[in-house]
Amino acid sequence: MRPKWQILLIIFLFLFVPISVLADDLEITGSDVAIRSLPGTNGKVLARKSHGATFPLLSENKFSDQGGCPAGWYKVNYDGQEAYVCSTYGRVIKSTITVDPGAVSACEKELASLGFPKEYWPGLCNIKINHPNWVFNPVNTGLDFKTAVEKESACGKNTLQTTNPEYIDNSCTTKTDSGYVHASQKAVAYYMNPINFLDEKNIFMFESNYINTGVSDASYIAIVNSRLANYAKNLPTIATAMNNACKTNNVNQVMLSSRIIQELGTTGLATAGDFKGQLLSCISGAYTTRYGTLLNGKSMDYYYNFFNVGVFDGSNGDAAYRAVYYAANNGWGGTGNQETDLTLAIGGGANFLKTKYMDKGQYTVYTQKFNIHPLNSNNLYVNQYMTNLKGPSSEASIAYSAYKNAGILGSPFIFYIPVYSNINDNIDNSNNGATGDSSDNSSGGVSVESIITSSGLKLNGSNLMGLEVGMTLNDINNKINALGGSLTGADLSVKAGTGMTIKVTNGIETKTYTLIVKGDTSGDGAINALDLLQVQKSILGSYKMSDSQKLSADTSNDGSINALDLLQIQKNILGSYKIEQ
Repeated sequence: MRPKWQILLIIFLFLFVPISVLADDLEITGSDVAIRSLPGTNGKVLARKSHGATFPLLSENKFSDQGGCPAGWYKVNYDGQEAYVCSTYGRVIKSTITVDPGAVSACEKELASLGFPKEYWPGLCNIKINHPNWVFNPVNTGLDFKTAVEKESACGKNTLQTTNPEYIDNSCTTKTDSGYVHASQKAVAYYMNPINFLDEKNIFMFESNYINTGVSDASYIAIVNSRLANYAKNLPTIATAMNNACKTNNVNQVMLSSRIIQELGTTGLATAGDFKGQLLSCISGAYTTRYGTLLNGKSMDYYYNFFNVGVFDGSNGDAAYRAVYYAANNGWGGTGNQETDLTLAIGGGANFLKTKYMDKGQYTVYTQKFNIHPLNSNNLYVNQYMTNLKGPSSEASIAYSAYKNAGILGSPFIFYIPVYSNINDNIDNSNNGATGDSSDNSSGGVSVESIITSSGLKLNGSNLMGLEVGMTLNDINNKINALGGSLTGADLSVKAGTGMTIKVTNGIETKTYTLIVKGDTSGDGAINALDLLQVQKSILGSYKMSDSQKLSADTSNDGSINALDLLQIQKNILGSYKIEQ
């Protein structure tokens, strides 16, 4: 029989000392092993990994082979989406996770073993009661919550509709849309705190934006047909275009249609008459087939922008023009054939969301609003899709209603929920906790140069570089805005091109820079045949380039313009090489 003191010690250790458990991961054991979207060689190759790469295992059971791997497939989490690895080339390993000993129920123990702090347990366990097959994955941001809130509270980053004085930032005076005010730190803290949204409806702001293989294709199509029924009256092929775009880009159809509804509403379209069966005008500023305006001598008719890309706060009456301007600049329509134009527009929007956000680790609605994913450790708090602070909860509600009305809430949904340290720290709007936000969210004296380089962009004297091809001035503004900077006197919907000048201010000083996009010598924000021709003529001596063009043409960065640069531009156009910016 154990002495009484030993028994008491065991009880103490059990109740108060953290214990460790093992979680399943899959380690790759082969070379150049395909990570696929389906459990078969018919699945799209998402990536190729070799010995030592590990991924969280989503199921202990092997999935039946659809071709190419008779031993079956393991289901893993690859960058926020479901993926499959042939079990022949992987082995299950155990990684140690420290578990809070306060976990009592089976649900709490499971969440603790996954790495969720105890503050997350009540909400998630309540959801689990009715949805036992929903999967919750923690995303350890490595960030202090109070610090993250401060970074996300820069002037101009967040707006909302409210009359609550504690939720209003009175110090920020940049333009907002009608009816919206700038959000205070307390408001940002509330909407940024995941614990406030762990219920059956709001949890969908954390749903993976990749296609959920647990939801049938037929269900996805039925949902889109139902929720976009008012759109289909004027655009009868919209559901087909949506289905094709989502499959091509591996984008969740409910997320994509929710984004349309969030931006344009459920009715979306309003006809003012007919022109050969085509739509004449629109509300919400995002559709048009007869706009009657020219863009650089080119008609802006027959272009669609379902996602309000290129529209920013303060656009108000200009929103329609900016939306169509962006669509025309990016080839989202323009043929005059409605079915083709819809395919181009929805496909372009889906690809925009995937490449600009999802593939960068922002694969939930939450992270598209708050860029805190650890994949973006060098680019945190920028590249946000929306300024509307309530955007994630609004879209979550839209998505939830769609799944509920379709009767498929029993499907195995997967959620990725951010975890912060010190989540319970008190957030004050100012140093003395006064009502309303009177704090100064400007740069705090940080130089314009430091703001630019800290945002991930590059400086070469008075030239601003490191720009992605296709980036708009609004994208640049988003990058520097989080650090207290902004562009001034610019049309933010314009695509960034070589030779364009911009003015950057920190509220104290303003500096002018010339944009350089490597490979874009023509300055249209794209790399195409015209750039290739200009570089070729420059090498032959029949064309004289400006200083900014010379910097753009030197894609190899060897200080001269030669055949290697010409080859790199040609291969970039063909898609076999990507020019480093």
